[in-house]
Formats: sequence, structure tokens, C-alpha cells
Amino acid sequence: MGDLLYEWMNEKQAGEALAEYLAELPPSLAHLHAAMTSHGLDPAKMLDGSLDSVAPLWAWLTNRFAELGVDPRTLDKDPTKAAWPSWTRHGMLVDPHPPAETLALVNGFAAYLAQVITAAVPEAVWATGHHRINDFPLLHRPVLAAAEHQVFLPGLPIYSAYQTAHGRDAMNGTEMRAHVERTITALRGEGPEAATAEEPLVTVVAEVDCFDVGLREDLAQQHPALVEWLIAELTDRGGVISVHRYGPAALVVDVPSWDELRLRMWLTLWLQRHLPR
Repeated sequence: MGDLLYEWMNEKQAGEALAEYLAELPPSLAHLHAAMTSHGLDPAKMLDGSLDSVAPLWAWLTNRFAELGVDPRTLDKDPTKAAWPSWTRHGMLVDPHPPAETLALVNGFAAYLAQVITAAVPEAVWATGHHRINDFPLLHRPVLAAAEHQVFLPGLPIYSAYQTAHGRDAMNGTEMRAHVERTITALRGEGPEAATAEEPLVTVVAEVDCFDVGLREDLAQQHPALVEWLIAELTDRGGVISVHRYGPAALVVDVPSWDELRLRMWLTLWLQRHLPR
């Protein structure tokens, strides 16, 4: 299948990508165990499958991501790419990117989260991301799904790993634990995430020389300060020339070096991290 992006796949290709992802889970978890052991940690004690185990594990991983930094090579010249997790090759990484070891550790963490979440929500099943709206950030990605909620497990971890590698404010262990707890609640059909599962947080449409961004209507109504914060952080990102708000839930973003997929995923992950619950 090569490096075909999830958004460009048909249903058959998405199913093959899901099988590819699931086949990677056991070896990626084994890699996480080996990495912890090599740094003097006991995975048998730390990885007990509990929700409380998430915070200390993520705290240790974040420190490792800071040590590993970014790879000095560009994506197209990194010879380690063939060994990366499949979701990184079918997804949207950008330069400067984390090195192969960071990607492997994120993959191992996601595999561990799958164990924690499925133990708490046995009815959750693996599926390919789908939605009645085509502009869906999880389209064709491997997701855990239950109660109309879908979660792509590496999403927020790789977002935070990028933050760490670039010296920005990353998610701490407490934040990651809270994210996993909210995910479990949503997969049980409870909580605010479950109530809004049918409507994506953002929609992005490519226009001539810009992007038209629509935020979910309740965000501007219930969290106006959050939207201002979002605009400020987006404006500060490399490559972003301007962000103009022309309505309560409507933005025009001028960022020539980004594409629609990258902008949609960045906005979605930023909101998933910072949205008050």
C-alpha cells in the first residue's frame, strides 16, 4: 500500500491499513517494555493495566521525548522511515519531525492504552474511522469505537510528543490520564464527548490562497476565551501568515506551507487537549 494517506484510501485499503496497525500492536508493546527495562524501570510493575498507571508512564515518556528531540533529517531523507509505525506513514507528519525512537515509543504507549481502555470498556471494537461528514479527522484511521464514539489512540500522544520535541508546552501525566479517563467515559456512551460525537470539532475547506475553518457552534458560545487562545496559538505556529475571525465560529487561515489535512488535524488535537470538561 506504500505511504498512501488515510484520507485517500478506499474502504478495502482502509481495512488493510487497520489489519496492518493491529499486527503492529504486540511488537510495539514489546519495544516499550524493552525501552523501560533498559532505563532501569520495571514494566511488570508500572504497566499494570490500570488508569492510574497512565500518568507516571506518560511522564517518563515525555522526558525521553525531550532527550531525543527532533531528527536532523527531513521526512523525505530519513532512512528510518520504512520501519516507522504504519499510522505515521499513512498519516501526516511534518518537519522537523521526532526521530524513529520517539515514534516507536508513542506507538508502544498507544498499544498500552488499547489494553487499558478495552479492559475498562470490553464492548469497544477496532474499526476504520467513519462519519456521515466527509471532513472527518479520523477518516479511515484505525480507531477503537463504541457508543458512537471513535478514538485514534496515537493522536494526542504524537501531538504532545511534537510539542515536547519543539520545546513547547506538552501534556503532563495528569493531563494524559484525564484524557484517557474521558475517552473511557465517552466509549461507554457517557459525558460531553459522547453527547457531541456526531459533530466534528472543526471543518476545514481549502479556498483560493487560504483555508475556511468552521468551529463547532457550541465552542464559540460556551468557551469564547478558548477560541481566542486557539487563534493566538495558531497564529504563532511556523508558516502561519494570518488568522482572521470573521464570525463567532468562523476563521480564515492563511498558511501556504500547510495543507487541509495538516490544519484540520492540528486544530482537532489542540481542541481535544484544551477543551474544558
